[in-house]
Amino acid sequence: MKITEAKRDNIVSKLKQDIDAANAYYEDTVEPAVMERYAIFKADKGYYRKMFPRLSQRCEIVSTDVQDTIESTMPVLMKTFFGSTDVVTVQGADGTDADDKRAEVMQELINYELQQNKFFMTFYRWAKDALITNLGIIKVDWDREYKEVEKTVTMDAEAYAMYRPQAEQMGLQVEKVEASPTGGIDVTYRSKELAKNQPRVMNVMASEFRFSPDATRLEDADFVAHRKIVSLDYLRMQAEAGLYDHVEELAEKAVTPHYTNLDIQNNDDIDERPNRTDSGRQKVELYECYVKLNMSDDPDARLVPMIVTVSNGIILRIEENTYERNPFFVLSPRVDPHHIWPESGFTDLIAQVQHSKTAIIRQMIYNIAQGNDSKMAIDPAALVDINDVLQNAQFIRVKGNVNEAILPLPASQLQGWTFNMLEYLDTVKENRTGITKYNQGLDSNSLNKTATGISIITQQSNQRLELIARIFAETGMTELFRFLIKLNQLFVNQALVIRLTNGPLAIDPSDLDGSFDLLVNAGMGAGAKQTNLQNLQLVRELSTQLAEVGLSGPQQWYNLAKRIIEEVGFKNVDDFLIDPSQMAAQMPQQGEQDSGAEDNKTTIRSAITDAPWQVQMQFWQKLGFEVTPDMFTEQAAQKVLSGAADAQAKADAGRGGRWNGAGIGTQPPDRGGQGSGGRLGVSSPDAQAQAGAGFGAAQQAQQYGNGARAGGGAPGVSSY
Repeated sequence: MKITEAKRDNIVSKLKQDIDAANAYYEDTVEPAVMERYAIFKADKGYYRKMFPRLSQRCEIVSTDVQDTIESTMPVLMKTFFGSTDVVTVQGADGTDADDKRAEVMQELINYELQQNKFFMTFYRWAKDALITNLGIIKVDWDREYKEVEKTVTMDAEAYAMYRPQAEQMGLQVEKVEASPTGGIDVTYRSKELAKNQPRVMNVMASEFRFSPDATRLEDADFVAHRKIVSLDYLRMQAEAGLYDHVEELAEKAVTPHYTNLDIQNNDDIDERPNRTDSGRQKVELYECYVKLNMSDDPDARLVPMIVTVSNGIILRIEENTYERNPFFVLSPRVDPHHIWPESGFTDLIAQVQHSKTAIIRQMIYNIAQGNDSKMAIDPAALVDINDVLQNAQFIRVKGNVNEAILPLPASQLQGWTFNMLEYLDTVKENRTGITKYNQGLDSNSLNKTATGISIITQQSNQRLELIARIFAETGMTELFRFLIKLNQLFVNQALVIRLTNGPLAIDPSDLDGSFDLLVNAGMGAGAKQTNLQNLQLVRELSTQLAEVGLSGPQQWYNLAKRIIEEVGFKNVDDFLIDPSQMAAQMPQQGEQDSGAEDNKTTIRSAITDAPWQVQMQFWQKLGFEVTPDMFTEQAAQKVLSGAADAQAKADAGRGGRWNGAGIGTQPPDRGGQGSGGRLGVSSPDAQAQAGAGFGAAQQAQQYGNGARAGGGAPGVSSY
C-alpha cells in the first residue's frame, strides 16, 4: 500500500504509543505471573529456596501437585476434543437441504485442514499453556505456496510468435524451443503452480503476544501484535519475495533487541551480542501489528482494520486487514469478564496446596532422618581420639564404659496429625480441581464399593472438568472455526479434492458459500459416554414403541444407530450403516436400470426364439437347464399351428364368415415353475394337438406332441 511520508510518520508515532503501552503491561503484570506459574508447575527448587530458605538447607524435595493435576487433566480434555464426536459442528443457517449440504462440506474441509496442521499436538500445547499460565494462544493465517513445474506445448509458428511476448509478461520462463516430430513447434516452459492453499495454525508463546491493556475482549482490541525476534537475513529473504520494503534502511538503524526475562528463561542460549561482521546474523525486534487506524486525512473518519509490520520505527509492510479481525485465539480455564488475561488461574487453585505439602513433607523427611541417624552427646575425656567420631570411623576408641563416653540424643516422634494434614490438603485439591482418584481410576481402597456410588462421585467430580472443556469449546474453539469458515470463503478460489476416511471429496468454491451456524457439543470422558449410551438405550426402547404407531421410521432408526456408534468411539459411521436418504435417492436410478435391463432381457430372449434350435440349446444349457433336441419339437408345432390359424382366419374374413380359433397356437407356453431336473414348465402338448384337430394339421401336431412327451417337456421360449 502506498502512503505519504507524513502519513507513514503519523502511523509510526501511533504504533510506538501502542507498543510501549502493551510492553509495559506485559512486563509489569503478565510476565511475572507467567514466570511464577511456570516455576510452580515445574516444581522449581530455586523458587522454593526463596520461599523456604531454612527448610531448603535441610531438604529440597518439592511436591508436584500442580504438575500431577494438569497432566491428569490433559487426557480428559484431549479425549473430549478428539473423540468420535465433533466438538464444534457446522450447520446451515437457513436450515434448507442445500445449506445443510454446504455445511457438511465445510465441516469436512475444516477437519481436513486441521488434520493437515497436526492440530492434535497444536491443541495439546494450546490447552496445556492455558492450564499452566491461564492463557493459551494460537495464531491462524493463510499459507499459499507455489512450486515450479516444467510443461511442454505444441503450436505453430504464428501462435508461437504471439505466445512468446505474452509468456514474458506473465513471468513464464521459456526453457527450450524445438521442432516437433509431428509438425509445429514444441515449447518447453517453466511456470509456478499452486502447491499449497490452506490455513496455517501455530502456537504463540506468551513472550511473543502483546495487546492493549484496556481491552476486555481480544476480538475487540484496538491493538494486538505478534512480537518476533528475527534475523536480517530472514528480512532480506522476505524482501526478495516482495513482502517487505525498506529492509536495508532497517539494517543501518537496527539495534540489539530487548530480551525479556521470559525470553531468557525460555532460551538460556540467547546471544545478546552477535558477531557484527556478518550482518545477516544480526537480530532485530519485529512487531506484526493488527491495529485500527484512520487512513484518511479526515480526523473524524472511520477506523480501518490494518496490518502493519514495523521494526525500529520503520514500516516494512502495510496492508488492509482482509480478515477484519486479529488472527489470534486464546483459551483460559477461568473467564474474567473485565480482562483478556485473567489474574487468577487454574495453577493458582493448587499452588497453596503444593506449597503447604512441600513444607510438611520436608519437615517429615527431616524428622525421619533425625530418628534414623540421631545426634550424639559425647564426653571428649572418655574418648581416645575425638576424630574417630568426627570422621565416622568404623571403630571408636573409648576409655572405660562406652555408655558414658557416647550417648544418643532422643528424637521427637512423628505426630499423627501430620498425615491427617496431608490428607486434608489432598481433599482440598480434589474439591478445587475436580481431579479425584475416582475419575483417574486410582482408588482401589474406597469404602464406597457400589457402582451407583462410584458413578455419582465420578459425575460430581467431572463437573469442573466439563466446565473447563465447555469454556474451551465456547471461546477459543468456536472462534477458531468461525475464522476458518471465513478464510475458506475468502481464499479457496479453485476446485480441490480432499482425502477422507471413506474416500475423496471434491470441493468447488461455490460449495463454501452461504451463512453457517456453529453448534458446540462438549461432553466428557468415559463416564459421560457410558451415561450417554445408557440414555440412548432408553431412546431405542422408546423408538420401538413409536414405530408401532408410525411415529418412527428408517431415518430415525439410522440416526439413533449412528449416534450409538459415535459414542462407542468410531468416527466413520458409513462403515457400519447405509443412510436411508441415500438409498431413497438411488432407488429411482436403480428402477430405471432394472427396467432397461428387463427390456434388454426380453429382446434377447425374443431373438433366441427365432434362432436355430442348435443355438437355442446352447443358450439354455449356459443358463443351467437340461435340454435335448426333442424338446424343441413342441416349439416347431406351435409355429405350424400358428401359421395355419392365421391363414384360416384370413380366408374366413375374406368369405365374411367367422371361425373360433382362440387359443390355437397363440397361447405362449407356461413360464411358471421349473420342473425337476432344472426343466421349465410348458403348456400341454395334447391340448395343442386337440386345438389343431379338424384344421388339417392334426397328424403333424400329434407327431410333435408325441415327441414332446418323449422328451419330457420343452422349454418355454416362444414369448419369454
